[in-house]
Amino acid sequence: MNQALPLREQLNALERLQELDLKIDALKKKRTALPAALKTLDDAFNRARTILEGKKTGIGDLEKLERQAQAAMELNKDRVSRSNSKLESVANSQEFQAASRELEQLRKQAIQLEEQIKKARGEIDTAQKDSVTLTENFEKTKAARDAQASEIEGQTSKLDAEIATLMGERKKHTVSVEARMLAQYDRVRGARAGLGFVPAVGGRCSGCNIMLPPQQFNEIQKGSAIHQCPNCHRILFVPTPGGQSQTAVNAG
Repeated sequence: MNQALPLREQLNALERLQELDLKIDALKKKRTALPAALKTLDDAFNRARTILEGKKTGIGDLEKLERQAQAAMELNKDRVSRSNSKLESVANSQEFQAASRELEQLRKQAIQLEEQIKKARGEIDTAQKDSVTLTENFEKTKAARDAQASEIEGQTSKLDAEIATLMGERKKHTVSVEARMLAQYDRVRGARAGLGFVPAVGGRCSGCNIMLPPQQFNEIQKGSAIHQCPNCHRILFVPTPGGQSQTAVNAG
């Protein structure tokens, strides 16, 4: 700015800046909160995927056990066949008894292997049914997550556009304020919950509600110099009737 504008015009510009900054802050806060909504669905999606993958791994382990039991069963059948042949060719009672014991053990082993295979097959069938249900749940969760992500992406783009528009309007007003006053406003605003410029109404600071010294309030009404609240250090102004709209405040 080549020549400083009158203080009243700078204060009017600063009031408009405060209004814009509050809107920008609200939009940025809303934008920041968007990923949190998606995180809940992301967590549910990841849990569903982990459970499904665990179930599939479990099915694979059961199928491996079933194959091993079947292979053992085939080997057992071969041994039974050889044991039967040995039994038919025994030369004495001692050999007959030994062959009979061996055959009996193989038959017991066969029964145990059949039970293992049957049990494994039952567990596999149950796990596969569970897997179907888990897959359906996973797909539903994924669809919900994808839909939410798409919606949030759209909301984010919309908020970004609104923020950019307000930032562009803000820039138009910053050039009307002296750099020193603008830096002072930005510094206080950063330290005071986004409010750096507030009305002095009824002799009180609207930012922290402290009663101002009467002489200071009179000087603020004149609008001939910059004044700050002695408590919260916000820049103060007295709104002119029918002039700029008052900045809404609700801070301590």
